[in-house]
Amino acid sequence: MKITRNKNTMINIIKKFQNKEVFIAAYLLLFILGIHIGFMPSFYNDYRLLEILLLLGLGLYSFFDKQYFLSKTEVFFFIFILIGYFLWDNSDFVIIELLLAYLLYKAFYFLKYDVLLTKLIVLASFLNFILLPISLAKYMTTGIYNDWHPLPWNIRVYSSYFLIVSIFAVWFYITENKYRAIYLLFMFLAFFSILLEGGRSATIAFTAFMIMVCGFNSAVRWKLILTYASSWLSYLFITYFASLNTIHSNFDLLRRTSSSRYELWMNAYRCWLQNPFFGCGFYQLDDPNRLNAHPHNLFLQVLSEVGLIGISFLAFIIFTILKNIKWKSQNSYFVFAVLLAVGIDVSFSGIHIYPVTQIALLWLFVFLLKNPAFSHHQYFSNKGNESTSTQFYTSIIVYSILTFIFGYLLLNSSVMTEAGVFGRPRFWENGYTLW
Repeated sequence: MKITRNKNTMINIIKKFQNKEVFIAAYLLLFILGIHIGFMPSFYNDYRLLEILLLLGLGLYSFFDKQYFLSKTEVFFFIFILIGYFLWDNSDFVIIELLLAYLLYKAFYFLKYDVLLTKLIVLASFLNFILLPISLAKYMTTGIYNDWHPLPWNIRVYSSYFLIVSIFAVWFYITENKYRAIYLLFMFLAFFSILLEGGRSATIAFTAFMIMVCGFNSAVRWKLILTYASSWLSYLFITYFASLNTIHSNFDLLRRTSSSRYELWMNAYRCWLQNPFFGCGFYQLDDPNRLNAHPHNLFLQVLSEVGLIGISFLAFIIFTILKNIKWKSQNSYFVFAVLLAVGIDVSFSGIHIYPVTQIALLWLFVFLLKNPAFSHHQYFSNKGNESTSTQFYTSIIVYSILTFIFGYLLLNSSVMTEAGVFGRPRFWENGYTLW
């Protein structure tokens, strides 16, 4: 009996890894392990290429599953892009970014939530912290803090990734009966590392998330508060002793990081004023001060680059999500807490330009909106009506065009032969010369 049960369990696990969702986990595992496949000289471009292949692959799979069809809103979206081509500055960059956002949007509908894969992502993410003790030991003895992450990404990528995975860990701690201490440990390490890196937007987002969860769930309140406080106390303790070993002995509550958000936001605002309805396009390529090519605020970025019409598509998506969430259900507080945390993070951070965080956010929304534990999952999991033959063939044409555009971009940029420039403009690392 026991052998049969174990055999059935193994068969179920194998079936899980035959699903298309496993490629999301595989992508994130490459990031967790710090693997640079080497398709391109730059690891950043490697992960961007894999992201595009993943999203296009999900689209191709959807044709066999009869899920791919165009809605009227999507048709208007493509018309808007066509008009913008003649109006936007550096329109090539804007169009590529919009098409990438479209692929992410469509991938959401093609994916199903999988508990096992999400647990795998959480548990595997512990591997990110293997070198943390060595870095901490040096930090406390010399006052020098070294980057300990597997790959030299912008550290904000890791901060936002830990924020997302911590949300999964909190959920499993609330809903699971076994191995709950493991999820508490991950929350501690994740928030501790965010504090060490000075990830202010992720710190605010995670704090707001914890306040909401602890406020509405008394059963886990004190253990979550204790874990949250332990991260702070550990950070303050280590930072204090590290400050004793610096040349100029001082104790900073938060690690100093550069920020020019006001200048970035004002630059985006001035750009938007040039063309309020359609936006000014990709606006900072020619800036003599070489500001970051994004304003560190998703909503300002969309508003300034594609205007009021463009942001209306984003507003429509947000309205659709909020409208169809069952706010009176048992777990609605958790949904609100996650949306609040994500909203804060994308309002103060530029991490959404990175391929890894885009895939992580994609899976987070699959979890949040398609998880059977939430009563609204049926709406977001609904495939909709059968597509007509016209819709089907139109979808094939659109998908073929998208594949051609991204393939042409790959073959006609210098992305395959050059490592690129520092200060990436969102798509290819050396995307200042896309074509």
